[in-house]
Amino acid sequence: MPKPNKNSADYFSHDCDMRNDIKIRALRRKYGNTGYAVWCYMLETLTGSENFFAPYNAVSKELMAADFDIQVSELEAIIEYCMQLNLLQMNEDGQIYSRAHQRRFEDMLVKRERRREINRQNGAKGGNPNFQKGKPNPYYTGSEDNQSVMPDNQKISEDNSKLEENIREEKRTEEKRKEKKIEIEYPYQDIMRLWNEICGVVLPKLKALNDSRRSKIRVRLNEAKCKTPDEMTQWAKELFTTCAGSRFLCGENNHQWTASFDWLFSNSTNWVKVMEGNYSNDRGANKSRTGVQNQLGVGEYLTSDGRRTYGSGKANIPLSAPPRPSEKYQWSAESNTWIMI
Repeated sequence: MPKPNKNSADYFSHDCDMRNDIKIRALRRKYGNTGYAVWCYMLETLTGSENFFAPYNAVSKELMAADFDIQVSELEAIIEYCMQLNLLQMNEDGQIYSRAHQRRFEDMLVKRERRREINRQNGAKGGNPNFQKGKPNPYYTGSEDNQSVMPDNQKISEDNSKLEENIREEKRTEEKRKEKKIEIEYPYQDIMRLWNEICGVVLPKLKALNDSRRSKIRVRLNEAKCKTPDEMTQWAKELFTTCAGSRFLCGENNHQWTASFDWLFSNSTNWVKVMEGNYSNDRGANKSRTGVQNQLGVGEYLTSDGRRTYGSGKANIPLSAPPRPSEKYQWSAESNTWIMI
């Protein structure tokens, strides 16, 4: 079986003054040595990844956070700040990469592809498949002292030059295509307006958009695979309508907690839960507030994620369980009932 083509690298050049780059200094100032370490870890990860793109989803975040020895939330915050500084970018497939990092490998990739093409033209990885030890290579002629070797077939040289130029042109076209996608104008103001129109009646309105909010909006839209401004505003409208229709998210819970714009866009899970109906009025813990299931007992309450509990919140009470009779009772998971203390 032929060895697959390698589209990554074993190492990358690390400038001795990288820490003094203005963007890196901003990263170090905000997240200290941990931020700088994560940036270096990411460069190593991207260097060894196929085509220098690294997946950025729930699973890969867990794996990277474990590898980098930090919390997932800390990893997400640092990565999002790197995107805000334009140190890292994300493509439409949810993969992260660095344009500046990729440019360092352009010459290497051109030379690598040129060698592959020469091997393909010669018929084998090592060159001419008809070459035999002790016999002259028909592709070359050399002097008796073997000091000068000149190609006989000038067409190979001409084809290689054309190949190199074609590869460079393809890379320039690809770079322009990526730049065009990256330059898509995200409808931040429209999304802010939709939130205030749909959710602002019962939930806190937005007064302004800052860089942090724009960055989170951009990341969430990329997670939702929205490609055009129309798709982005349609997705936001559906999300906000679902959020405004949930009595739980609008404050009808034991803690009078309400959802906010920042909560909805803070991570990669909250908006998914809302869209999947976890906070709908006819599902899970929300039924208990509408009288469909048993009412909560003495000291019981529902957490923001719909879990029924009491006291310190360690106990998990089934939603179908009867109400807690009094403070003298605790829930027994073994007997699945309330027992007197």
